[in-house]
Amino acid sequence: MSKKVVVVRVGTKTTHIVHMEYMTNNPTIYGCMRVPTPEGACSDGTIIDAMEVGQRIKKACQEKGIHTTDVIFTIDSSKIANRETTIPYVAKAKIRQNVMAKVPDLFPIDSDRYVFSYVLQGKEYENTNMAEGEINGKVQDVHIFAAPAELIDSYYALADAAGFRVAAIEADGNSVFQMMRRQVKKDITMAVQVNQDSTLVNIIDNDKLYLQRVIPYGINVFTEVMTQEEVFETPDTDQAFHLLSTKRVLLSTMNADNPQGDYSLAKRGEVTDNADYLISNISRVMEYYNSKYKEKPIQNIMCIGQGCSVAGFQELLTNELGVPVKTPNELDGVRFNHKVAINSTILQYVNCFGSVFYPVRFVPRAVELREANKGSLTGGILVFASLMLASIVLAGFSFLQVHVATQDRDRLQARVRALEPVQGEYDRLKKIENEYILTNQLKFFVNRNNNGFRKTIKTLSDMTPKSFRIESIQSNDTEVTISARSQDKLSSLSALQIQLNKIAGFKDVRIDTISESNEQATNRRVYSYTLTFKYVEQPESQEDILAELISILEQGGGQ
Repeated sequence: MSKKVVVVRVGTKTTHIVHMEYMTNNPTIYGCMRVPTPEGACSDGTIIDAMEVGQRIKKACQEKGIHTTDVIFTIDSSKIANRETTIPYVAKAKIRQNVMAKVPDLFPIDSDRYVFSYVLQGKEYENTNMAEGEINGKVQDVHIFAAPAELIDSYYALADAAGFRVAAIEADGNSVFQMMRRQVKKDITMAVQVNQDSTLVNIIDNDKLYLQRVIPYGINVFTEVMTQEEVFETPDTDQAFHLLSTKRVLLSTMNADNPQGDYSLAKRGEVTDNADYLISNISRVMEYYNSKYKEKPIQNIMCIGQGCSVAGFQELLTNELGVPVKTPNELDGVRFNHKVAINSTILQYVNCFGSVFYPVRFVPRAVELREANKGSLTGGILVFASLMLASIVLAGFSFLQVHVATQDRDRLQARVRALEPVQGEYDRLKKIENEYILTNQLKFFVNRNNNGFRKTIKTLSDMTPKSFRIESIQSNDTEVTISARSQDKLSSLSALQIQLNKIAGFKDVRIDTISESNEQATNRRVYSYTLTFKYVEQPESQEDILAELISILEQGGGQ
């Protein structure tokens, strides 16, 4: 049975609201409206001021007589990442387990700070592209989405502020795909949704999403220029967009030489040229796809979103991309109530329409735990009821059945008693095994080349000249670097280098740097240098290490 839902998409400047059916194959749309988003209340999809936005949405719904309390939020945010991958074809209950196993490789992020979800792509198929060691079988394409937990939490706060109950939280990219795949009848089609601040590109064929990319440019590439030029008389972006929609401001190609309308060619050319950022990025997405799927080139482009309302934009895209660009004449998969006006403006709500089909369903961990606890409570009640029913049934068993059960019990208890001596031996061997593992772990952490570093320092102290003074020592598992000062002549240092190379445990002794200066107190010549040598493993005995440890503990025990 279908239900009604309010679908909300909050943008930085405009909030789109749709009242429609969901949980049905061909939902009916009862109304669409736009309200201004309070300034600064939404940043890259994150709701900053939930109360202000929520009250504005609530008021708009009340004015339209909408009393539905279920809400689906569809989010347009660059913070939402998505990846395509393949998982084994498994039962529905095991899909999420397989998806989450892919997450660490696909998303090099702190997973504790993100919420993950997925959408299956197309039908299962035979795995013909196996890596070595893989088992053949059916596989399933899947689209995995990752959203920051704080982003998702902000929409639950928005639902509370507006008096809604969250039915689903959707990713804009998926909702557009779910709607547009119903419009693609044949051929490889690229759906380009141009929004206010971004453009979403989907490449679709036969219910399958081949590629999806977000471009950080939208209608703003046109409106920002227009608000700065007096000739257009558009002091704000809303007026600029209205002019773009009602008058032919854009030229047919970049740097076109045929002026149209009432505006100067130079200024219209500036607006058109500014679209280069957007069109170049769309072109690069096409090039990437075509290089990856050479046998399936893009044959059609569909323009949706605010961009399709811009006069001349489709022609400009067609000329620059070399592929026919059109807008859908009608939308398959949804029905419109007679009160809903069907025009080009309706295509601005495509991402809202598509959210009711197969939403991503981002769910915060706190909500998951709450639902799990509810399920546990319900399950506990069911288990208790089942046990009560079972006890009643058992009470009706015949004496013979009870007798048989008693015999089985006695037999099992006798077997337990027979195994009790074996259990003692097992426990003893398990203890020995644990001690062995602990010993090896201790050996691993203790046995290093620089275990003998105490001896190294003592040997070095015995051999160095009297004026030799160590200023710093750096040591790793293979090498020691010593910075020192000395009043002895350089010839003495060279002799020291030769002697150190003869010592067991020292290797590749060298003097890296030497400098000389006068000591202010004595006015004597002082040599500063860096001495480096490598270890040859000479581990200390366990007795030496233990003695050193006891000494350290005795010195620190009274502090």
